Formats: sequence, structure tokens, C-alpha cells
Amino acid sequence: MLIQEGLEFDGDPAVVWERLSDVARIPEFWHGTKSLKIVRREAVGPGKETVNAETKFAFGGSGRVEVTTDAQTKTLLLRYLSGPFTGTQKVWVQGRRLEAEWDIEFHGFFRIASGRTAGHFKSGTAHALERLSANPGRAERQQTMLK
Repeated sequence: MLIQEGLEFDGDPAVVWERLSDVARIPEFWHGTKSLKIVRREAVGPGKETVNAETKFAFGGSGRVEVTTDAQTKTLLLRYLSGPFTGTQKVWVQGRRLEAEWDIEFHGFFRIASGRTAGHFKSGTAHALERLSANPGRAERQQTMLK
């Protein structure tokens, strides 16, 4: 299932990237992630890091995730390897725009309720982008739907 969201922000893109790339702070901005326990960190090139972590979700369930940060492209890539869903989440800063894209497959109960779950993911993503951009409430006015 493909879920996309984006918003324009007024702040400094470098500050937004600093928040976005701080893997340990993911639960602070992404409220669907209850906790993230970092298991291993590894530099994979200049400005690039890969983090392996165990995660617990606010809506129930847990899983393993591999997170890659790329300072050159200002991109955060999460590969969900196990849990109530698998697939990728990509979030990036492009100028004064913050974009997010999920390409995931739901499992178990979440697969049965996938339509409702996708709506919840989209709404949660809009709120996370607001928190990351430090523009509370702005995503509601600036939100876009990419097809």
C-alpha cells in the first residue's frame, strides 16, 4: 500500500534535517512508534549511517527495523523487516518541503482493516511532519495528496 504526504514549512531546512535524522528521537515525532531500541549503529559512508533497531508500536505489536540516514540527500529510509507491517518508509527534506512516502504491506489483523489503518497512517504522518517541521497545525492547511 502506498501512502504519501507532504508539507511546506517556514523553518531552517538544516534544523528540520537534524530532527529527522536523529534516529533515537523517532518516537518523539512519530507517535505510532512507542519505543525504538537501537541494537547496532554503523557508518556506511560520508554522511550516511545505518541503524538496526527493535521497535514497539503504539497500536500494538513490535518488529525489527533498519534505518538509514543520508545527509547528502537529506533522506531518512526505514525498512520494516518484521512486525504488523513490512516495507519501507522514506522521509526527506527538499528545500522548504518535507515529504513522506510509505510503501508497506499490512499483516494479520492490520491487513483485514487495511483501509482504516492506511487512513490512520496518513493522518499520523501529517502530524509527524508538523512536529518535525515545528509548524504545529500547519500540515492541516498545507497538506497535499500525491498520487
